[in-house]
Amino acid sequence: MRFLVGSVGIFAGAVVAMAACTAPPYVNIFECDPDPLFPTPECIDAGTDADADADAGDDAEAGEDPDAGPPCPGFCAPEPSGDFGGSATPAGAWPRTPMLLWVGPVSDMPAFCPKEVPYEKYRRYSGLVAPPATCESCSCEKPEGTCSGLPASIEIRTNACEQSGGMSVPFDGPADWDGSCTSEAALPAGAQCGGQPCAQYVGASALPGPIEEGCAVTAETPAFTKERSWLLGGLACEVEELDGACPESRRCMQDLSLPWLQCVALTGEHTCPGNYSYARFVMFDKEPADDRGCNACTCGAPEDGLCLASLHLYDDAACSAAASTTLTLGSVKEACGTIIPPGRVIGSKAITDLTYVPGTCSASGGEPIGEAREDVNTAVTFCCTYPFALPK
Repeated sequence: MRFLVGSVGIFAGAVVAMAACTAPPYVNIFECDPDPLFPTPECIDAGTDADADADAGDDAEAGEDPDAGPPCPGFCAPEPSGDFGGSATPAGAWPRTPMLLWVGPVSDMPAFCPKEVPYEKYRRYSGLVAPPATCESCSCEKPEGTCSGLPASIEIRTNACEQSGGMSVPFDGPADWDGSCTSEAALPAGAQCGGQPCAQYVGASALPGPIEEGCAVTAETPAFTKERSWLLGGLACEVEELDGACPESRRCMQDLSLPWLQCVALTGEHTCPGNYSYARFVMFDKEPADDRGCNACTCGAPEDGLCLASLHLYDDAACSAAASTTLTLGSVKEACGTIIPPGRVIGSKAITDLTYVPGTCSASGGEPIGEAREDVNTAVTFCCTYPFALPK
């Protein structure tokens, strides 16, 4: 209700007089008019306070902290909790802020961190595939040996060596014979043995075997190859904390879409914090602890080595003419040859070309040994929080 100026003055004087007689000082018994013609100081202050209370009420209803600042533009990542499922690892050992981790098949592993988080912290691997080493076959050098012995006996025979019966006459050389030309036990032409020519066959016992040294290995350790691969790769990139409001005990962090995960990391193998138990990866350096190889090669005793020589029969006593008969001698079995024509003169003999023929040595060894395993000294445990927030 609006009043004339004179009437307002009279009414105001009456109010002041009543207040002085009946009410405590500074008390206004009237409600403030929201659109007063002449507002009093009390109503001006009261209006200001009421507006502030109303604004505070609106903020409280909206659930916002008026001093918190703008909301987080990334991910409000929790700080690691102290719930470690009985682990002795203290919460303080884990970093307060996470990093972004990519985990997947090695073939798909990014070569670099994304431009949003360009600083690489870890590049680790898990799921080692490392078969035993592939070893080349062991081998041995040829053995070395010498031949020095002569046949224990030489005979002139009426029948072949493999035939039984018949007659024979000794045709050995002198004592300590070295195989050089000798006319010892010479036979004249037509010499008879039981009514038939003696000189039809010449036979000799086997030569003594060779004296041999052991074989040397071609290589003490055979050449080998090793293969290894990893099933999973992990790339962890440093993340900077962003400006933005997050609930208590949470940090505003740069974020990327899946498969990138917000994870905390600690060297060694550890149990994850309770609020970072969405995924756990223990990963290792690309180079494993690898002692794969092959055991040493060895060589067995020489086998199948032999001695060979030639026995020559001559018509004269000085071995000067061409040999009438030549018989190959060996250390494996006795030798026998035909004298043509039967009954011819045998004036001298000689053994030449005594030769060692190497055999072989059986090689052994070279089997795969050792193994490849993750290098535990490079282990890093990654513990990841949920990639989404559940509504309260």
